[in-house]
Amino acid sequence: MLEIVTKVMTTFHHCRHCEILFNQSGLDQKILEKELTEYPPDLKEEFLRLSDWIRELSRLYKHRLLIRLIDAQSLLGIYKHFRYRIRTYPAFIVERKEAYAGWDKSQLEKILDKYIQKAVPSNYRRLQLSSASNQKNY
Repeated sequence: MLEIVTKVMTTFHHCRHCEILFNQSGLDQKILEKELTEYPPDLKEEFLRLSDWIRELSRLYKHRLLIRLIDAQSLLGIYKHFRYRIRTYPAFIVERKEAYAGWDKSQLEKILDKYIQKAVPSNYRRLQLSSASNQKNY
């Protein structure tokens, strides 16, 4: 499990009935665009960069990784801030055991690989290692 604590761009929605009306009139998209343009450019860039990174991690680790995005300003985000002593964002918490904050992909991938290796059953690892060594002998 990878939990990502970061500043999240949020938008406000209306009640279900109003949303249907706004969607059909085209006002909903205009309101959404207006809300997103009000964010500072550096926050938008950071969020886009993180989104790209999340897509890349999902592609690399496929079914082996469950990603959970946590807003740093939510109650859960504040709890994680104190629990893992997070000082900068984005912060990555792997298996609720180890936290890393920053933009160094290789550092995060090392931590992820370490926990994925631990998750693979030892018999399966032994089989893979022995079959790899048998292939080298031929």
